[in-house]
Amino acid sequence: MLFTQFSRIFFIKLAATLVLAVPAVSTATTVRLPTSVGVIDIILYDAAAPRTVANFLNYVNSGTYNNSFIHRSVPGFIIQGGGYIWNDSTGNVSSVTTNAPIANEFSASRSNRRGTIAMAKSGGDPNSATSQWFINLADNGSILDGQNGGFTVFGEVSAASMAVVDSIARLPIANVGGPFTELPLVGTVVNNAIQKSNLAIISTPTAVPNNYQGLWWNANESGWGMSLTQHGNILFVAMYTYDDAGLPIWYVITNCPVVANGCTGDIYRANGGTPPTVPWTGQGRILTKVGTGTLAFSNSSSGTFTFNINNIAGSKAITQQIFGNSANSPAFDYTDLWWNPAESGWGVSLTQQSNIIFAAWYTYDASGNPIWYAATNCPATATGCTGPLFRFTGGAPLTSPWRGVNPAGPVGDIKFAFTNPANGTMSYTVNGVSASRAITRQVY
Repeated sequence: MLFTQFSRIFFIKLAATLVLAVPAVSTATTVRLPTSVGVIDIILYDAAAPRTVANFLNYVNSGTYNNSFIHRSVPGFIIQGGGYIWNDSTGNVSSVTTNAPIANEFSASRSNRRGTIAMAKSGGDPNSATSQWFINLADNGSILDGQNGGFTVFGEVSAASMAVVDSIARLPIANVGGPFTELPLVGTVVNNAIQKSNLAIISTPTAVPNNYQGLWWNANESGWGMSLTQHGNILFVAMYTYDDAGLPIWYVITNCPVVANGCTGDIYRANGGTPPTVPWTGQGRILTKVGTGTLAFSNSSSGTFTFNINNIAGSKAITQQIFGNSANSPAFDYTDLWWNPAESGWGVSLTQQSNIIFAAWYTYDASGNPIWYAATNCPATATGCTGPLFRFTGGAPLTSPWRGVNPAGPVGDIKFAFTNPANGTMSYTVNGVSASRAITRQVY
């Protein structure tokens, strides 16, 4: 049955209403919230807030959050969920069955800044958090860090997912009484009857034990590497290596599902694309399967890459490459796989650590052969970065013993200018020719 009359929609018996007081990177586990507006990936602070993370994961893994919805939206402040569920069999709403409250784990080192997720709790009781959580839409530390013992931040929304969070925050809001005075609504409500389709439903949240996103390499074989982009439990792997002649070449594993401590997927080589210095055509682009690859991780920062490429088997020890250690990080993290949807076939992987972005750009030469460039030190600001662009040659293919690379050859420069966390422009000069491309985060 449908919700009827706004003033009588929610007939819910509440022992107590949990409220977030209104205004008077990352560790391993990722939780994916598939909402009716889009997917939100939450990177949890396992080590920094273990009690709160365990509480949140208990609700996720037990299915308690299934069919819950965002029940509160305060634009410019927070969106809130974890409190109420739509029942498909009855068409009614009920409260989430809560576990015992947990002790507060607030720390000033984990401020309520934009994009973080924190626990809601009852006013005047710092240790009252149960199931409800909220995502900060702005830097709310001055409001929330010193209130009611501080609101415990226990994770952050992946940079790629903030566009979905902001979309929810832009939904129209209705006051339907009870705890739903700031309810975000999707689409048009017909005859004052709210249906499931009118709610920002979170269907089936899932936890991914480890997050392996980042730049990986073998420190003894500097000159090749791979960018791992993780959305939920899917890794997109872009490998930057060399052919038999020592020329740069790239391969991709476009769909590598994480199971336990690793993933396996097909390896592809792309040919026939357009070089970046001319308008994209790409009609001749061919994607060819050349083998398979398996990533097996012993922990979140080391593992082994085993592969078969062109019928030659091999393996490489790999570790996360650490290159940023500044405490001055910009407000946004642009780590992700970026592309232009109208020019499918090329892309750029951005890995941001502190205030440095490492950009690995996979594209094509004038003959349509795959080639890659890298900006290894692109100082990040809140709106982008600018740095020199290099081409590397002389390395060995993955299937041969490593022999080192030639000194990096500068080919120009590159600039990333972001208009918001999910969109921007990539401007560059390659071998004296300047051009630019619109880019956006690739959602998969």
